[in-house]
Amino acid sequence: MEATTRSVPYVLSYLQLTFIRGPKQLLTSRISTKCAAAMVAMCTPSLLFCALLTIPAMIFHSPNQNAYFHFSRILENDPSRWFVLVLSAICAIMSLAIPATMPKPRDSDIPLF
Repeated sequence: MEATTRSVPYVLSYLQLTFIRGPKQLLTSRISTKCAAAMVAMCTPSLLFCALLTIPAMIFHSPNQNAYFHFSRILENDPSRWFVLVLSAICAIMSLAIPATMPKPRDSDIPLF
């Protein structure tokens, strides 16, 4: 019981960092190229996994494309796809905390916007 009461402030501070300070700094200030590259790297798995799960089912909807059709049906009905989607959602949400943890850009950095 004592361990859970001690970990609650850490969880709350991480949630505040992820959902309040990170997006606030992302929207109100310039971000460095290092920060932008880290955010893209964190969001790339979610984009790839979502594309892998959705594009084959949209393209190959006819049994005439034999192997591709069955591959898309397996992906569409497989319950393990939810595990992949949860992992990609976690990566995308964690990328929101990156702007609050990275240092502010210097004047010598190249501005993105």
